[in-house]
Amino acid sequence: MMQSLSTVKKTSAMKQSVLLSLLFIFGLTFWAGCEEDVNPFVEEDRYFSVYGYLDTASNEQLVRVIELRTEFATDGDESIDALVSTTEKETGVTTVWRDSVVTFTDGSIGHVFVGNFRPVPGLHYELNVTRSDGKRASATTLIPTLQSVQLSDPVPGFVGVTQKVLWPQVDFIPFRVEVWYRTLDTATEGLPFREAVVIYGDDAGRVGRQTANGWEIVVRYADDKKEVGRQLGFGEGDQPILMSMGMRLTHTDDQWRPPDGFFAPEILVQPGTFSNVEGGFGFFGSLNQFALEWTLSPEATRIAGYTNPGKR
Repeated sequence: MMQSLSTVKKTSAMKQSVLLSLLFIFGLTFWAGCEEDVNPFVEEDRYFSVYGYLDTASNEQLVRVIELRTEFATDGDESIDALVSTTEKETGVTTVWRDSVVTFTDGSIGHVFVGNFRPVPGLHYELNVTRSDGKRASATTLIPTLQSVQLSDPVPGFVGVTQKVLWPQVDFIPFRVEVWYRTLDTATEGLPFREAVVIYGDDAGRVGRQTANGWEIVVRYADDKKEVGRQLGFGEGDQPILMSMGMRLTHTDDQWRPPDGFFAPEILVQPGTFSNVEGGFGFFGSLNQFALEWTLSPEATRIAGYTNPGKR
């Protein structure tokens, strides 16, 4: 379904706001970790704290950089001695990022560098943060790829319909799992499609589980319909037309594996939880989105509480 320009802009702004919040939290934590655990005046082989990741769903990449200075900055000093670039290792293509000075919600100021490109799955990207004297911090990430996904037949049961989705090449917990429903209101069929997105969080045990064959996620249509109705304003007894549905899985690179298998913010913000930066502190990774879309049979659609398009 096509989105209006205003919706696209709003979604992009919200995404950037969330990412900037993450960059603030992690950047602040890494800086605190440097002050508590490592003396930057003594360890002269560390030059920057870095936090960021490459996202295949965006043409604009962001990374926060904090300079480990050998002297305290004066009040109001917003300068940073850093040149940020990424090199696509397989092709040699290099992108120079531009600096942006950002004021975060707490009033603090930070440097968030912006790279205008969309990373390619299966390729390695090396991030370099270089001082004017040639000293640098660097990190490399491999953009995740996925070749296959398996959708089982829907299974009617006492609590409605369930259906399993298996991601054979995923061997640790996904960063994010979303199931979307594309519907039409039976009373307003001439209007555009309406979509609801249900987040499968680990707090409810919906994010799935590791099996011998891959990562398995169970779609529970009855549970999802409650959230779909809440988002789109359907009543409990309403049966909107279900045109199609799908699952989107956001997967991180192999370096970005959460401790104990959970993406818990209170754990991730601890200094040293992730660190793959040479010549500095912090973490630089990547993530990719994989999607599968499907339709239900008329019978499964009915049991799930929807109207099949062919019954209009």
